[in-house]
Amino acid sequence: GGAAEQDKRRKERATSLPGWSDSGIIAPMAAASTGTGRPTDSIWDDPHMISQRMEKSRPPCDHYERNCTIVSPCCGLAFGCRICHDDCPVLPMPFAKRPKPPATMNKPPSPGGDGMGSQSKDGGSDSQQQNDSDQHQFQPVRIHWADADAPKRKQEKRASLPLGFDEEETHHQIDRFAIREIICRLCYTRQSSKTNFCTACHAQFGAYHCNICNLWMSDDESPYHCAECGFCRIGGRENFRHCSDCGMCIDTLLFDDHNCKAGKYMSNCPVCQEDLFSSRDASHEMPCGHAIHWHCFKELTSYDTRCPVCKKTAETPELMEPTWHAMAMGIALQPVPPELARVVTIMCNDCEERDLDRRWHFLGVRCLNCLSFNTTIEQTTLTGRDAANYLDELEAMN
Repeated sequence: GGAAEQDKRRKERATSLPGWSDSGIIAPMAAASTGTGRPTDSIWDDPHMISQRMEKSRPPCDHYERNCTIVSPCCGLAFGCRICHDDCPVLPMPFAKRPKPPATMNKPPSPGGDGMGSQSKDGGSDSQQQNDSDQHQFQPVRIHWADADAPKRKQEKRASLPLGFDEEETHHQIDRFAIREIICRLCYTRQSSKTNFCTACHAQFGAYHCNICNLWMSDDESPYHCAECGFCRIGGRENFRHCSDCGMCIDTLLFDDHNCKAGKYMSNCPVCQEDLFSSRDASHEMPCGHAIHWHCFKELTSYDTRCPVCKKTAETPELMEPTWHAMAMGIALQPVPPELARVVTIMCNDCEERDLDRRWHFLGVRCLNCLSFNTTIEQTTLTGRDAANYLDELEAMN
């Protein structure tokens, strides 16, 4: 009865957390649960079976086209890529933060024992007490990859976590340069990450491989490694040139005329707040010199034409000319009644020129210097019919 119960517990542990397959952690735990000094389940005796279980239990990955799976050096789980690791909603505590297992876990059975552990004073065996202690201390984290993000499963998912689980403490990001091991998805062989061909079945892991970034992917997007940036980028090495001042690879067609600004890409996108320097999405430089994700820029210009940082116009003057012309036509066709007239002082956000005694309109006030409508009202000096008469006199004098 006791052996059957111990075997059941070992299988529950393997099923509840298949990712915890590192031999330095799982094997001693399994051994401690049996009291034999070594695991008895055949899966722990076969590294190939461990690798196969890790590969089949990992979350699905659609970020890269590759034939290998990374083994995270921080927590020992298997993931399709580093993005899958960082986006995973539930991660075990990194190795560096885990408490060390008790010394008794790896202690061999005492000499002369029958393999079932010695009897304690209260009649229970030491191995049984140790097993109960292990089961209390090492609660398995049940990860449901398929629906971990579903709101309706949030409470259920939380309930399956161990008591005292702290997401802030356990969630972490992988160091792409520290990856040392991968698993072949075809033959499940665990091997060094510094190769693009499986050491067992000789399958190619990716059309493009960088052994610095530990990256395997297709070559459809023309990836290349930039030594100055420190990692791989896409678009073709011949199409980009690294700017040391900007700290970024710039399109060769735009390099000579680009607005060079030190550290401009060492910041977050002003819309989504993602790091621009290491982002996988294309960046766009606005006329003001600030950088933004291209997809964020397209979304922004659907309702606002100004830079989120400095409020200057985010499009070039040539592209904005039809918009300014349409606004001017709207103002000419919809004059403000005299009783609603205002005399205002404006500041242009584009050329930063101040203009006094301007006629206010609800559609906007145009800058006479750069012809932009990207202006703000600083002061209102007159209102009503007095303002209308004053403005009429100014226009008559001019």
